[in-house]
Amino acid sequence: MLSDQIYGIEEINNEKNILIAKSTSLKEINFDGKWTFYTEWKQTSWNPIRSDENVVFHLRTAHQGNFIYVLIDVISDTTANIGADKATLCIDSKNNKNDFFDNDDYCFIVQLEERNFIDILLNQQDNFMIQGDLQSKSFEELEKIKVKEFVGIGTMSDKEDRYSKIPHASYEFKIPIELLGRSDNYGFYVNVFDASSDVVYSWPEDIKLESFNVPIPSLWGNLISPDKSLLEKSENKSVDFFVILLVIVLGISTVIFFIIFKRKKSSKAIK
Repeated sequence: MLSDQIYGIEEINNEKNILIAKSTSLKEINFDGKWTFYTEWKQTSWNPIRSDENVVFHLRTAHQGNFIYVLIDVISDTTANIGADKATLCIDSKNNKNDFFDNDDYCFIVQLEERNFIDILLNQQDNFMIQGDLQSKSFEELEKIKVKEFVGIGTMSDKEDRYSKIPHASYEFKIPIELLGRSDNYGFYVNVFDASSDVVYSWPEDIKLESFNVPIPSLWGNLISPDKSLLEKSENKSVDFFVILLVIVLGISTVIFFIIFKRKKSSKAIK
């Protein structure tokens, strides 16, 4: 978990703010819906989310390049309800705390699935996105959208899980920053639905829902990049440049080697 006093921020209200870390190891994540190997999600910020003083899920967040990465590890949900259990992650890109869902509000929904070889081979995922608009009055009226670059997978955990060896629901998200627009302070809301208990656990923790609907953005918390690194554009271009340069150098070296080899072969033939 990140410190409450970091990068010049004197006070952070943990009840309403999640501090997102910048990482360098997220490209190694195996997106299978669970914590797969020991170091997989270690370079991320950690927030244990509680209900009645008990931890119900662990929230891990980080960003790298052009994506935000989130793991929701629901240790309290140990019954697999395929297609019914789900995790919802919402981001308000402008964090304007409106009392309605507008077009800068995005919710990413991932349902628990039982993945087989075909699902993995074809990269099939049980997820969708919902974006607000100015016409819809409620969350239920909004259209479900498939986003190509969004990755969202939910499965049951295994023995590699960091927090519990008992199998439980777990969800991984990879969200394209280009879709949202870069910011160092997003509106942020997370909930998980445990179908067997018919209950929703959420962050911020003090939001009480009359139904399983997503609350209006004015009630959401904040996802803060304390060092403002989320505003930085991806370094992929510079990496690509060096890769291209290396290919060119190797190509030229190969041509030179071939010419020298051919000349030596010709000289031997003349002798």
